[in-house]
Amino acid sequence: MPDPPLATSQMALRPFEVRDFEAAQDLSTDPVAARWVPPLPASDGGGVVAFFDACRRAGELLHLVIADVPDDGYLGEVMLAIGEQGVAEIGCGLLPAGRGRGVAVDAVASLTRWAFATLDLGRIQAFVATENHAALRLVERAGFRREGVLRAYWDGENGRLDAVVLSLLPGDRAPFRPPGS
Repeated sequence: MPDPPLATSQMALRPFEVRDFEAAQDLSTDPVAARWVPPLPASDGGGVVAFFDACRRAGELLHLVIADVPDDGYLGEVMLAIGEQGVAEIGCGLLPAGRGRGVAVDAVASLTRWAFATLDLGRIQAFVATENHAALRLVERAGFRREGVLRAYWDGENGRLDAVVLSLLPGDRAPFRPPGS
């Protein structure tokens, strides 16, 4: 767990809590996000907390809530799945109330900086459906570089989906992002 917690002027990353369950359900049914966000791993808040804690303890997944500053309310989630060879995969989902403010970019950039400094990773990657333009903008604004397209990578509702693979390496420099952009 990041210590001290990762935060900016508008968001803080913290563990999932039982009180976040209802908002997380809203994210999983949001028309924009539902297609890309995996289902919750349990049918109640306590089960979700236990699942994410067990994954963290096993060193497989760090799943954090993106909380609004100053009220600590749930805005969304960011996760880092730790794989082999010092490679991790990042993902993010945000409720409508958090969109358009740079909150997700701050969350992804904060988590990746911490992960490179703390977890000795050699690469963090993202797989984004070619038609998920918002997610592509997000990871690119956080400094990820496009590497290519994986054809028919995911099985979607209406057939196979292509995915763009993007990566960030420890030595990559994030592009300049003016405050508030």
